Amino acid sequence: WRKHVKGESRKREERLSDIRLNRDGSIILAGTSAEELGKENWKIVKLGDKQIDQLIEKQDIKIYPNPVTDYAYVEIGFTSSAGSGQGFKEAEIVVYDMGGRQLQSLKTKNMVTKINTQSLVQGAYLVVVKTDTNKTANAKLIKK
Repeated sequence: WRKHVKGESRKREERLSDIRLNRDGSIILAGTSAEELGKENWKIVKLGDKQIDQLIEKQDIKIYPNPVTDYAYVEIGFTSSAGSGQGFKEAEIVVYDMGGRQLQSLKTKNMVTKINTQSLVQGAYLVVVKTDTNKTANAKLIKK
């Protein structure tokens, strides 16, 4: 549900004043929006499980631990178009230095793959994942 308390419709600044987690798993958000003349609109919004899931950003690739020392795990988050299950048969994981040189490449059929980072020197690297379904994602890897 959403409740709008009287005010002007032109918004200039929005502020979240309070957030509460309910026992049923929903979240209530309260805040204001104001225009330059100081008139404020108060809003109270209740989000259920489905709306909360939509707000959480789905990451196509996760690397952990990050920063890394010897080994890192690359988790590929692409799912099938139905929204469940693995959305690829094979993926290639490529590690580049910040100069664009390819340092490692490996193929995987798993959603989580362990990569060896022992030979990398301290610094930042780019990890690119390309799937057989033509999806691509990248993330930064930090070597300690």
